[in-house]
Amino acid sequence: MSAFSSYLEVLRRRPAYRRLWLGSVVSLAGDWFTLIALYSLLDEYTGSGAAVGLMLFVRFLPAALLGPLAGVVADRFPRRRVMVACDVARALIVMGFLLVRDGSDVWLLYLLTFAQMTAASFFDPAEQAAIASTVAPDEVVTANTLQGITWSAMLSFGALAGGATAALVGRDVSFVVNALTYVASALFIRGADVPFTPKARPATWRATLGLDDLRDGLARLRADAWVRRTLWVKTSWAIPGGGALLLYAVLGRREFGLAGQPELGVGVLLGMRGVGAFLGPLIARRLGGDTPAFLERAIGLGYLVTALFWVAFACAPTLPVAAVMLALAHTGTSTQWVFSSSLLNLQVEDGMRGRIFAVDFMSYMLMLGLSSWLAGAVLDVWHVPPRALMACLSGVLLLTAAVWSLLGHRGAPAPASLRAPPP
Repeated sequence: MSAFSSYLEVLRRRPAYRRLWLGSVVSLAGDWFTLIALYSLLDEYTGSGAAVGLMLFVRFLPAALLGPLAGVVADRFPRRRVMVACDVARALIVMGFLLVRDGSDVWLLYLLTFAQMTAASFFDPAEQAAIASTVAPDEVVTANTLQGITWSAMLSFGALAGGATAALVGRDVSFVVNALTYVASALFIRGADVPFTPKARPATWRATLGLDDLRDGLARLRADAWVRRTLWVKTSWAIPGGGALLLYAVLGRREFGLAGQPELGVGVLLGMRGVGAFLGPLIARRLGGDTPAFLERAIGLGYLVTALFWVAFACAPTLPVAAVMLALAHTGTSTQWVFSSSLLNLQVEDGMRGRIFAVDFMSYMLMLGLSSWLAGAVLDVWHVPPRALMACLSGVLLLTAAVWSLLGHRGAPAPASLRAPPP
């Protein structure tokens, strides 16, 4: 069976997963419509890199604050209901962006962004934990790869279409489109048969509040050095990655705008980021397959690929060159994301996945938020050129890669599936 056929086969044979996937297709595309519109709105009303950095920080903050609670919810309540409720809430919240009409309303933008991402912080671990329960064990990597390339494809489509929409017909249309995609996602997921087995709990106040669940999740992490190492992958990218995301928008608007429409420059860069993210895990699986040992090796290579092409992006003279370099950088980034998620699905039992993925998203989002906020401050306060800052971030990524390598050497013995076969 060809690699492409394997994805179609999973969608054909697993109707519950197919509905989850369809929900991702529509809602992810809509998310990028809103994000491009918010970049444009803040740049127009404030002209400040720090303001954009603060918006990104606010987007990432809810997952950092609510991650443990979101994990408990994902493991305690039916995941389908959690996802549908979050989609409905996000549809209502996104419509509130229509009320932001001038610079005096920017505070409302931050408030609504926080509310939108609060709902997302509960949706994401529930969705990720549900994937492995809707497919067979030998389909987990295929399903996670399909989720990753879907995110990437919708980034490309949503960023390009969102940039064009904001530039040609206005930002308000972008917000309405995003709200409609959340409604469509809720309808798809509502019909998915996502397995859920309630866990018996003692009638104590600690169990009722979820404190016992939190304790069990922390114990699971303390006991497994390789799960902790896998959790470091996304976080280690986010330490420089939040600043990089800010610089994509800053450079796209200020140096690579098209035909006097800066939104189009941002859209092209983010769209090509999606192209690279789409291709990365597909190429990696084609070259090495699905074994956990190969997934680990590909994650290590992903650090080097991303760092190399971030430097090339920082030196790009024109938008086409910058777009290609960004696409190549994100072949490495997306491979790391997809393969680390696959390893967690393979390493962690179903009843614990929600809490583990919540910690994964929590640490990732916290680092993204801090990184983007600090990068905005460096641009505005220290006046470091954006291209120079972008090159520095590639060096930071290499340092975090070194930590990941050390965790492998100093941790507990690798699981049998990750060890090299005897000669």
